[in-house]
Amino acid sequence: MATPSVRLPGAIVTLSDEHRYMHLLLDALDEQLQDADFSKAADYFLIQDIVTYLHEYPDTVHHPTEDLLFEKLLHRNPASSRQVARLRRDHDRLSEDTATILELIDDASKQPSPQAAEGLRIAAGTYTDRLRRHMRFEEAELFPSAVRCLAHKDWQAIEASLGAVEDPLFGAAVARNYRPLYEFFAARTTNLSRRATGFGFLQLDSMIASADALESGVVEMLDMLFRRAESLLREVRNTRATTFAERGLCGTLLVPARLLAFAGRQGFDTAREAAGISFRTFKGAAEPLWKRTS
Repeated sequence: MATPSVRLPGAIVTLSDEHRYMHLLLDALDEQLQDADFSKAADYFLIQDIVTYLHEYPDTVHHPTEDLLFEKLLHRNPASSRQVARLRRDHDRLSEDTATILELIDDASKQPSPQAAEGLRIAAGTYTDRLRRHMRFEEAELFPSAVRCLAHKDWQAIEASLGAVEDPLFGAAVARNYRPLYEFFAARTTNLSRRATGFGFLQLDSMIASADALESGVVEMLDMLFRRAESLLREVRNTRATTFAERGLCGTLLVPARLLAFAGRQGFDTAREAAGISFRTFKGAAEPLWKRTS
């Protein structure tokens, strides 16, 4: 029987998702800073959009929500005070960093020069390293501690804070000023999926359907084998009990014979059912891809 998975609080799931989004943005920022030619003001636009988002959403919604989590955690577990103090200092410093980088972008775009570009690269590199370390520490230390210590009403308050402001880039609706950044990631995703699958982004739904069919087939197969094994064990136990209850040589010899006959029938039925599950599974996994290519 499979071990039941632990259900994480919704706030932890959301905060972890936002960490993944920030990692995507930091990777894109690193690439832009490495590859862009900063001889023109236009070369700064995408970098500016990335840093603006990091300053406007994580610094004003994500990090304050984490601060609320830290406050609840301190109340439940005062021993975490040193770690919480460190992360709160990080939040203040990260907000200062994004504000400084936005000023450097503005200055460099108005007067492009190698010196301005290098100053921007150094400041942004320091910031991305700090933010990545910060997120890793939260996920490894503080989030697990919060899951262990916080009460239901604590999570309700934290989730209310998260839901107060919609994410302007990764939320349900993309804000107009983030449309260029959204289009950049949409095009990037399509190119990655095309290289990875030989198809385009629209074919990913077929791959997901195929994977779901395979997963369902495996679960059905394991469930069937588990049921058959339970049935065989019951028969073995019954046979053992019957052996001691039977009288006479003939009755005693018939008991294991019945067990062998039962095991043979079980083996045949198991093989037949396994073949049927395998056929249905592979058929279900192949059909979405056949429809795409036909």
